[in-house]
Amino acid sequence: MKTLTFTILIICFFALTSCSRYQLNVLSSTNTSKNEQSGNFEFQNDSVRISYSFYGTNAPVSINVYNKLEQPLYIDWQRSALIIGDKAISFVPENMHINGSIDATTSTYRNLIPAVNSTSFTTGNINAVAGLPKTTTFLPPRSQSNNTTLFLTNEFLPIPDSAFKNQQIPDKYTQSLTKVKNANFEKANSPLLFKTYLTLYTIQDNQPKPFAYQHEFFVSRSLTSLTDLQQLDGFDHTRGDYFILSKATGY
Repeated sequence: MKTLTFTILIICFFALTSCSRYQLNVLSSTNTSKNEQSGNFEFQNDSVRISYSFYGTNAPVSINVYNKLEQPLYIDWQRSALIIGDKAISFVPENMHINGSIDATTSTYRNLIPAVNSTSFTTGNINAVAGLPKTTTFLPPRSQSNNTTLFLTNEFLPIPDSAFKNQQIPDKYTQSLTKVKNANFEKANSPLLFKTYLTLYTIQDNQPKPFAYQHEFFVSRSLTSLTDLQQLDGFDHTRGDYFILSKATGY
């Protein structure tokens, strides 16, 4: 009996301390079209097809560019940016990442004779690889490339409780109704509005011929719940037009 009681207490403890709240944010765009099957946002003309996806941890900005031309195309990431509010964030990381290890040996000497509690000298070798940021992507004719270097946010969007209304959505497994809080937004009152600015160029007469595209997105719907929102109907598979955030509630 004591063992059973102790087990129940342990289960209750972890249940209370491991609860999470989820926030699912649906995106819309003012100047790209949405692929209803994948949820990706797309823009295309005679030269390029650009596709955006924001699905994943911390809302990654994944950009796929397809070169429709019969000549090479270049993406200039150094002259491209994510714009949130009035802040421009370069797609080229500012830091250089180094991965490696150090093989070292430490010796202690006194008057050139190995000794204890005397001056120490360390010699060794560094085996490392430096990851340089990619500033330009080369696209041969009829080829594509995907880039993900930036993330929108790792925190809940600041939305007042007054913006939410109670709603019930079926669970995809049981079809039982799950209570969620739902809020809808227009561009003017969205909790997150951002743009992408992409610079591309071709080479003509040995000179770069640049052209740029700017696309705008905003959060048009937000849902919160203590239930993992990916278990609900309509959000049970990967789509590029929404991202989910979570945080521990502590109760």
